[in-house]
Amino acid sequence: MKTTPLQLALLLALLLPAALPAADLPKPDHEESALDDAMSSMNSAFRKLRRQVADPQQNPASLALVAKLRKACVEATLALPTKIARMPTKDQAAAKAAYTEKMQELIATVDELAAALKANKNPEAAAIIKELSLQEEAGHKQFRTKKKDD
Repeated sequence: MKTTPLQLALLLALLLPAALPAADLPKPDHEESALDDAMSSMNSAFRKLRRQVADPQQNPASLALVAKLRKACVEATLALPTKIARMPTKDQAAAKAAYTEKMQELIATVDELAAALKANKNPEAAAIIKELSLQEEAGHKQFRTKKKDD
């Protein structure tokens, strides 16, 4: 059987990527990280909370979501946003401190939400949810890298 140039090119196209070291392959635009996982968990819990926080009968379920939200906030505090990691080293310390401070404020607000739900003060809890939403927006504006399609 005679090998044609087309067959040879196809064979090389199939085998060449396997022969290249992983470091030479292009990296994905967005790598999964501990921060991504924590933020995803926060988003999931927060969306459910927004829908049910006004209903006092949902308070036990809401408190479970608040616990999940708080845990994810603590995990996110320990992680480093990509935007900060990409900064020059001399600017990173101040940015890390600002990020940690904002995350601590967020955790304090989540604790206020838990207290309001435990006291069955659902209108107050609904107002706190709005505050959390504002904190999320401000934090993302300050610390989140912009996506290419933004």
